[in-house]
Amino acid sequence: MNLPLTISLLASNRIATLERCLDSLKPLLLQVPAELIVVFTGNDERVRQTAACYTDKIFPFSWCNDFSAARNEGLRHANGEWFLYLDDDEWFDDVTEICEFFRSGEYRHYGFAGYIQRNYLNQEGSGHTDAIVYRMAKRSPKLCFEGSIHEELRPYLPPCKVFRSYVHHYGYLKNQADITSSKASRNIPLLLEAIKKQPGYTKNYVQLTQEYHTQSNWEQAEEICRRGRTVCREEESRFRTWLQVVLVELLYTKKDYKQAEQEAIEILEKEAPCELARLLLFEFLLGIYEERQNFQKLLKYGIPFENLLVHMEHHPDLWITQQIGTINKDKVMRPDWLSPIRLNCARAALELKNPESAEFFLGLLPWEDEYQIQAFYPLLEQWKKNYTQLLHLLAKLPQDSAYLMFQRMLYEEKKQNQEAVHFLFCRCLKEMELPYLQKLLVEKAIRENKDFSILLKRMDLDAWKECIGDIINKTDCKEVPRLWEAQENLSKEYPLQGLWMEKLLREKILFYGFPMKKELFDTLEKYALSIISFYRKQFQESMFENNFRHLLPADFRMASAVLEALDNWRQGNLAQTIRLFRQIIGIYPEMTGVILEALRLLKNEIDHPAPAAGPEFEQLAVQMKAALETMLAGGQYAEAMSVLTQLLPLLPNDTDLIKLHQQLLSKIY
Repeated sequence: MNLPLTISLLASNRIATLERCLDSLKPLLLQVPAELIVVFTGNDERVRQTAACYTDKIFPFSWCNDFSAARNEGLRHANGEWFLYLDDDEWFDDVTEICEFFRSGEYRHYGFAGYIQRNYLNQEGSGHTDAIVYRMAKRSPKLCFEGSIHEELRPYLPPCKVFRSYVHHYGYLKNQADITSSKASRNIPLLLEAIKKQPGYTKNYVQLTQEYHTQSNWEQAEEICRRGRTVCREEESRFRTWLQVVLVELLYTKKDYKQAEQEAIEILEKEAPCELARLLLFEFLLGIYEERQNFQKLLKYGIPFENLLVHMEHHPDLWITQQIGTINKDKVMRPDWLSPIRLNCARAALELKNPESAEFFLGLLPWEDEYQIQAFYPLLEQWKKNYTQLLHLLAKLPQDSAYLMFQRMLYEEKKQNQEAVHFLFCRCLKEMELPYLQKLLVEKAIRENKDFSILLKRMDLDAWKECIGDIINKTDCKEVPRLWEAQENLSKEYPLQGLWMEKLLREKILFYGFPMKKELFDTLEKYALSIISFYRKQFQESMFENNFRHLLPADFRMASAVLEALDNWRQGNLAQTIRLFRQIIGIYPEMTGVILEALRLLKNEIDHPAPAAGPEFEQLAVQMKAALETMLAGGQYAEAMSVLTQLLPLLPNDTDLIKLHQQLLSKIY
């Protein structure tokens, strides 16, 4: 009986991922009669020891800058009917499908197979691209690896089986740019030499183009890509697809939009590219026409693009048979590219007064995935101001999402259907989860004096702070009174939220109201008291003792210093007041403008101290101003100037006297 499977692993000195790689192979080794071969190209004894826990078949290999030579060493020792290979920095997620392929005997009906390599874009694993890699083949006398870099098994003997199984791979992370650059520096000379030896071998051009692309060397990448297109044979359909797409992609990346457009259209019209290539070429053209705001051409290419996607849905095998590397379904369907295209086409239709097409493209957006589409909500809100029919189109969409529910509410409000408005408003209060949508709802509730406590019960304090902060920031100062009314009502049931809202409203007065001295100091005091009350309702009393005050938030420490400064000011300790105000700038730089104005007013108080004012002095001042007006009216300018010269130092801030002084000067001069 023949052994069904050989698994060959190329191991260097990457000890960190090796054990995870080997561990992921356990189900295959346990459930399928299989052998594991490790070709050891490194010198770290820990690698050898780890591999020895899984297999005795460890073959040392002196690295010679030729991946195929190393892979062929594993193939040379293989005994299985099939050969599967992978790297030591990859590990399978689930091999159930591959196990069943061998256990059921299905493998006897295929010549080669592929699985997915999932390449992660960040260390957190939240972003990735998938590429099908053909790393499994039925062994035959002619089977061998070709290519010193980016090696592949040849010949491929159809039919092909493609598994949904995938390996995790973090080797192409952007934060490993130094590693990527080092690899490119190693690979480029080898590929240039390989092209000299085999000038008609298309794959070397594909690989070299990719290496230059990795280094952002667009000019060299374009040159090699064009050379690859000249040698690519008609039967090399997969390489042809890759070169067609990447040429236009390189020009697009360089922002050579004119040349990119020309190349894309020429390929579409003269070269009959496959469906996958056409989709990607359409996407680049749509990106170009959005850049130019060419709405007619956005629709011209947007509609056939969507029709072709429908065709692909009906023929899903095309995604597999036409893909090569990262030129695949994921590249076409990636949300950060596809959704903006559809949104841009919708706007083009709105500009061209074509509501049917606008509704069509809007309906294609992934409304069901709010975390994907939420980035477009502010843009849609802006568009509603420019395109009056957009609200109606959004309200008509059959998809169920919180944003569309909010639009339906606004549309029913426009039709004055109060029963529907109330029903939808209550649903929104209960169901809206995204912060942006909650902000829209809170803003509407405050503006219309509606109860939104149902929503407030579900919002944590940080979410409320951000929400109300955005609302207050964009509210015009003349509209602030309605916010104060909402704050007063809110504080009765939700004191913490009310205090934070009070803090922000007083901040707005301080920053944008430009209050004068008395109002400035009064507002500063109320502002500081609201902050201190906010934190005293949250922290234990012991936190406010001197030993722990430095652990409290900066705005609390700022508020404490403000109150201390104002106490000193009332007691006439101006020097201490100024010192404390200057400290505040260091504690809370956001208040710099307000504190500098307070310091200016204090300096003016020092330079022009007001007399000890009493009722008799105030009555005398009123009488003196009346006498000055009589003197001016009677032409007694010299007498008036004599009185003013004595009176102004006593009342330097009296605007009536300043005005009389100007009138007198105009008479004299």
